[in-house]
This record gives sequence, structure tokens and C-alpha cells, in this order.
Amino acid sequence: MKILKYQKLRGNEYKIFTSKGEYTLYDDIIIKYELLLKKEISPEDLNKIIKENNFLKAYYIALKSLSNRMRTEKELNSILTKKNFNSKEIEYALNRLNKENYLNHDTYINAYIHDMLNIYLVGERKIYQNLINLGFKPQEITPYLEEIDPNIYITKITKYINKKLKSNKKSINEFKRKTTIELLNKGFNKENISEVLNNISITEDKTIIKKLITKEYNKYIKKYDLYTTKQKIRQYLYQKGYTNIDIDNYL
Repeated sequence: MKILKYQKLRGNEYKIFTSKGEYTLYDDIIIKYELLLKKEISPEDLNKIIKENNFLKAYYIALKSLSNRMRTEKELNSILTKKNFNSKEIEYALNRLNKENYLNHDTYINAYIHDMLNIYLVGERKIYQNLINLGFKPQEITPYLEEIDPNIYITKITKYINKKLKSNKKSINEFKRKTTIELLNKGFNKENISEVLNNISITEDKTIIKKLITKEYNKYIKKYDLYTTKQKIRQYLYQKGYTNIDIDNYL
């Protein structure tokens, strides 16, 4: 197989033109096999070179992915798998990146937790689960989470609750119930949520209660007597989370 010419491509690749076709190779391969000095190449050698070039291709694609942002081995494995690299090519790429310290677990976990705490409204449980999903082991994650000051979570919860209170139109009980569920879904611990809710001042808007009672009164008074109407209103208020409301006073 005759080597006809070479063409330098962008980055670190060359296109090699042979009497049997064209091939794109990395300069690492070109140098290793001294291809610029050769006029011919056997099919056996070419197959060996292409195979080795595929290993390098997996490595360079993974390296390029890391230039955009930090990634885990699990993420890179998924990226390379989608690009149809086989298991040996992926293993080579990840092993080389690990040896070159591009996949330092401690650095990634520390940076990830820092970003989560400073950018997003998430609690410890959410951060922990996200890192597990990214492929890290519990024993790698826990030491970093244990270093976090618990007051950071308390501050986040307090800010969230105060913000929700500004537009709250629910009863105290309903507000606490719904807010607790929302914060649990964001990964905060129930103990911290309860601590903040129990120490924060929440007052019910009497105008909202009055509107609810008036609406229900007008709905039922035409169908039932006053006693039954009050019972219907009281049941409705219980469902909304209100307790011990003096309905007679409002009516």
C-alpha cells in the first residue's frame, strides 16, 4: 500500500492518503511510527495503527469534554459509549486521564459541593444523592459533607420560608405542611426545616379567612339552614388547614 501524501488538519490530526484510501491519524501516531518518512505501509501495520489511533481518539474526545467543565468517570463513560467506542478504548481513555490527574475525585466532589451550596437551593441529602448518581462512593462523599457548617442549611431554609411568606394565602398549618414538603424535595433535613418553622413568626391573614367564609356561606345558605351551613364552612376550613376559627364572629 503506497503512501501518496499527508494533509495537516486542525488540531493534532493528519489525513494520510494511500493507494487504498484516506485515513485520519493523530500526530502521536504519525511520530511513533515515523510515517512521514515512509513511502509504503503494509495492510497489517495500517490495521494496527488504526486500532491504536482509536484508543487515542477516545482519550482526546474525553479530554475535550473535560475542557468544557469537570466531569466524572461515569459521565465520560456515557459520552464515549454514545460515540460507539468499545470497552477497551474507553478503559484506556479513563485510565490515562486518571494517571494524568484529570479525574481527581476529591477535587471534583469539593468543587461540586461548593457550587451546589453557592448557586442552588439544595440540602445535604440532595447533594449526597446527586454525587452518588454521578458515580461516587458514599465513603468519598461523606467526609466533605460532614465539614459543612449546619448553619448554612438553616440560613437557606430561613430565606426560602421568608420569601414564601410574602405571598402566602394559606393557613398556618397548610403553609407549614406544603413548605415542609417542598424543602424535603430539595434535600433538606426535616429536623432543620421544623426548627426554622417553629422559630419563625407566622400570622394568618384575617381578610383571606373572611373571604373564604363569605364564599362558602353564600354557597350553602341557599340550600341549608344556618347550623348546617356553619358545619359545611367549618369542614371546608379544616380541609384548608384552619383550626379553631370563630365562624360566628366572622359571619
